[in-house]
Amino acid sequence: MEKNVGIWLDSEKAYIISLIDGREKLERIESNVESRVRYEGEKKSFSRIGGQLVNPQKKKTKRKKQQLQNYFKSILKKTNDAGNIYIFGPAEAKIGLTKEYKKHKSLQNKVLKVENSDNLTENQMIAQVREVFAKAS
Repeated sequence: MEKNVGIWLDSEKAYIISLIDGREKLERIESNVESRVRYEGEKKSFSRIGGQLVNPQKKKTKRKKQQLQNYFKSILKKTNDAGNIYIFGPAEAKIGLTKEYKKHKSLQNKVLKVENSDNLTENQMIAQVREVFAKAS
């Protein structure tokens, strides 16, 4: 039987719900994306080097983008054998993950549905994934 996968994610964590032969398997992946880096003694959003003012925001943005890419790649690795994929969650991370799937020819047609969702308990996530794939078949 085909493996159906539901992915609930935000920028902090992802839950991968795999449905195989009527049984579910739930995995949790932490993103390790820094939400806000604070340095000891930091008071302003810029720092002074000699007579220049330097804004480290560009460096922080680049680091966060790289961390998100690594997060998405770890999710892709866990779901590359899926037949159909359903992505849901409360944040913008689901859009980034969908774009990552579209970059890979072998995975781009497997994304069945992407939708907004609130924070759910693990049982609610499993029930929602079951419902989506029951309607799809």
